[in-house]
Amino acid sequence: MMCLELPQIMWFQNNNDYTESNDLFHYIIIPDVKEEIMTVKIWHSEYCYEKNLDNIVSERSFPMTTEGREEMIEYIRDEDFAYRP
Repeated sequence: MMCLELPQIMWFQNNNDYTESNDLFHYIIIPDVKEEIMTVKIWHSEYCYEKNLDNIVSERSFPMTTEGREEMIEYIRDEDFAYRP
């Protein structure tokens, strides 16, 4: 299941990205400390984020809070489930 090892909010507050994949389903969480948001970008490929900048299939931002983290987990899991055949 996706997001089982997702870091806590402090990780993102320290301006750290986080990535995870499940087969061809990939996502990256990019924090913006100044705006206090975390943006999730999803792509379907065997390649990394930097090689797929033009292939993002879904993107959404969440507040950098515990509640925002929980909403983000639900979003990622829903997107992963929708991608599965």
